[in-house]
Amino acid sequence: MLDETTLRTITRWLNYVVAIPFIILGIIGAILTVVIFTRMPLFWRNATITYLLAGATMTGIHLPMIYSQSILVNGFGLRFLDTNLVACREHNYLLYMTTVAAISFPCWAAFDQYVNTSRNASFRHRWSSIRFVRWMIVGTVIFWSLAYIPIIFVSEIIDGVCILRPGAFTQFNTYFLTPFVYSVGPLIIIMIFIYGTAKNLRSFHGERQQDYLMKQVRRMLVPQLIVLGISGVPFGFQGIYLDLTSRIPKDGFRLALEDFFGQVILLLFHCNYVCTFYIYLYMSSEVRRIFKNLLLKCFRKNHILSAQTATSEHQQHPSHMEMTPGPHTSLK
Repeated sequence: MLDETTLRTITRWLNYVVAIPFIILGIIGAILTVVIFTRMPLFWRNATITYLLAGATMTGIHLPMIYSQSILVNGFGLRFLDTNLVACREHNYLLYMTTVAAISFPCWAAFDQYVNTSRNASFRHRWSSIRFVRWMIVGTVIFWSLAYIPIIFVSEIIDGVCILRPGAFTQFNTYFLTPFVYSVGPLIIIMIFIYGTAKNLRSFHGERQQDYLMKQVRRMLVPQLIVLGISGVPFGFQGIYLDLTSRIPKDGFRLALEDFFGQVILLLFHCNYVCTFYIYLYMSSEVRRIFKNLLLKCFRKNHILSAQTATSEHQQHPSHMEMTPGPHTSLK
């Protein structure tokens, strides 16, 4: 039967075995997403791809800066967030801001798919222009950066733990803002715009190239939205449970069990950041083609460099036959 020590050991090993590979795969995926999306001319003027590119960029910021700190605390026992107030406030602020900004961009992409399948040309041109998309990306980052500024002032170290100080904003964040922006809001947006897109597709007929690109983009986006919707529910409502049970006496086993499930929920939610590129790679033939070309180019370049290095070494160190005088060679 599991005891407190075993549960805490399992929780710690989840960071070693799962969370660290998550960060590595997520960062690699974010970099490859940016590289592939910026190398494909067909993607350059696509609004949905631009939103997904912004999400990949935010993922590349979130994983090494924020999630890595959580691993250091939960997996390696480095309690720097619980002893340094500046680090505590910085972590909490960037945690909320980057997380919500990152999950906002797939929601914008779902909206753009709805717009792109509309039969109203003026509606499509107005709400799916690259200029509008860029303004929305910048506006989204600025909005969430400002919205979560109060987190800086309510973050404190209480009883040796970095938490949000109890108060009006903390209650608002726990019972409304977090469940809405992590779970309820994305689910509503996903359902509304996927339904609207499916309805529009029944009557939408565009050019063959445009239809092919839109199909590729939808194949990448829909699984990502499903992962976002599913993983956001436990993460969004976890804080409510913790707050409702905070005044109940808990023994060490229950605290260890809560820590274990908290770690599992955190890992599940970070599938949003880790799995996106690999969803794109699996679902899109265009992404696979570009990825294959990148690999071939890297292998070819390495082969050429190896050949050039071998040639250079051969020229700098002639063979023994060339350096040793033969029996008929006269020495002066």
